[in-house]
Amino acid sequence: MADFAKAAALTPTLSRWRERWFACALLLLSCTIPNENSALSKNGSVTGAVSSPAGGDVWLFLYKPNEGPPGPPVQPVAVSAISSARFTTIQQFTFANVEPNPYRLYALQDTDGNFDGNFDVLSQPTSGDRTANGVAFQSQPGRGASVDIALTNPVTVDPPAFTIVGEEDLDVILDPAAVSPMTLKASAVGVFDADRIGFTFGLVDTDNNQIPDDTDGDGVPDISLQLFLRWMPLPGQLDDGSNLIVPLAFDPSPFLLTLQNRLDTTVTATQIQVVMIPQAVVQSPASDGGTQLSTFGTPPAGQYEIIALQAGGQFWRMPNQLSTRDSSQGVRLHIDRSSR
Repeated sequence: MADFAKAAALTPTLSRWRERWFACALLLLSCTIPNENSALSKNGSVTGAVSSPAGGDVWLFLYKPNEGPPGPPVQPVAVSAISSARFTTIQQFTFANVEPNPYRLYALQDTDGNFDGNFDVLSQPTSGDRTANGVAFQSQPGRGASVDIALTNPVTVDPPAFTIVGEEDLDVILDPAAVSPMTLKASAVGVFDADRIGFTFGLVDTDNNQIPDDTDGDGVPDISLQLFLRWMPLPGQLDDGSNLIVPLAFDPSPFLLTLQNRLDTTVTATQIQVVMIPQAVVQSPASDGGTQLSTFGTPPAGQYEIIALQAGGQFWRMPNQLSTRDSSQGVRLHIDRSSR
């Protein structure tokens, strides 16, 4: 978390989002396989058993150390699965040809059958599913590893799917020099239960001291729901592996009375209004293998995606691949400094 602390120090205005802007910098489930060009004699198989009181397809993901849900979603190293039919009798999994490195194993169980790897925003847990805490391990040269994992965490809410109210045009122009409010409305998008949709959030306690965080010291506790824009640069506009993020602010005061300063309470909003904060930050790879954060200044012109991220790593972004069957999910946002 030290990298996010550096971001908080860049400017007081940015500090509220210090640990959560970048959680969707590289979004969930862009899957790859181990490097086929590595020396096979050094690679091994990672095997193990999955335990769960429920049924359903099980999806397993290998991440680099300290990566994966519920932290910042990043591209996994490899993906495996156990079908629901097979899981009733055999709970074993295998990752073949894994390079000898440290990893983190994460898993989710699709109990209701709506995990869909064909659509980016549906490749994540939904209400009723189960997830694991994640297990850190070392894959040994030539021998791999044996790792067991338990699906102990029931998921109680759906991802924060939304539409942008009043935007029937697929192109929205934002001017960073002007206040440009947008209203986001929770939507079932033809997938979720319309009675259970919404933006679900509570108070944040990143240091586990049982006291809600107030990272910018303004007397208002931090909210777990994070909203931001991510720049979609053209080739050569941003270094490989880097991401540029622009925060979106919303007023949490209507919900604070319900939350009552309690960490065990959540609220669900069906509609929120957000305003862009015109201060961009770049996340880029550091020489030690971590990340480094730097201010960018005024957001650059170009196309952006809008992202909502809630506790546990569930997210929604727009535009997304559901736009092929729901045009509301294809809205594109542009920043144009010459639009005044």
